[in-house]
Amino acid sequence: MNPLYIVPTPIGNLEDITIRSLNILKKSDLILCEDTRRTSILLKHYSIKKKLLSFNKDNEKERIDKIIELLESNIISLVSDAGTPAISDPGSKLIRKLIKKNVQIIPLPGASSITTAISASGIDGNFIFSGFLPKKVNDLKKHLINLSQLDKDILFFESPKRVKKTLLLAREIFKYSNLIIFKELTKINEKIIFIEPDKSLPDINYNKGEYVIIIENNESKNEKSEDDDENVVKKLKELLDLNFSGKDSIQLTSNYLGVNQKKIYNIYLDNFNKNKNKEF
Repeated sequence: MNPLYIVPTPIGNLEDITIRSLNILKKSDLILCEDTRRTSILLKHYSIKKKLLSFNKDNEKERIDKIIELLESNIISLVSDAGTPAISDPGSKLIRKLIKKNVQIIPLPGASSITTAISASGIDGNFIFSGFLPKKVNDLKKHLINLSQLDKDILFFESPKRVKKTLLLAREIFKYSNLIIFKELTKINEKIIFIEPDKSLPDINYNKGEYVIIIENNESKNEKSEDDDENVVKKLKELLDLNFSGKDSIQLTSNYLGVNQKKIYNIYLDNFNKNKNKEF
């Protein structure tokens, strides 16, 4: 069986593709792509004519077996709309199944919005990649709170429809941390914006473009040093102000400060719950 080639494509500037990637695309019998229209633009730019097969989150599962069958007699490449495939994009399910079948996977190095953003951020590389964040507001809040407990910087993707709300919420939770906005990387309208903790969000058009966000996480350095009652009250108030329930606020505060939940529960009752018999 032929190997599957993982071929990175430009994240914006069509010139950001390797010679090796172009050669693999030229010799492929079939190219798997998220959107055949997007991939066609790239192939046309380099005068490459190949058969394309749509392979996206909506049809990935149903097409895996067919693709494995096609690998018996075809050279197949996997691309995404932009960047390196199978990272917050379709492809991981196919790759896992091929690995189980001992089919060779050949990954090519190339364009990635993750490494591009990190290289221009000034952080030292001790980071966690969180892909696309949860869509529901309460789930997003919990996710960001949990990330703030880690002694790592945080990188994630966000859509133009949600990015401003996510940044505003991140600023509430990450009070001591720098935020870095990467908009339209490698494109004509590329912007890289550094926001210090005491600065407000920039006045830009958030409704268009592709975004990578980095949070230079300094929360643990500023808030985890103490576990006294005053610090517990402060953290509980922050979470309650973000509309977390009493129960969630207690649990998240315990996780964040490493303080026993029973102690935090008693502090919560003394400071925030006027009716101590009321359930939350």
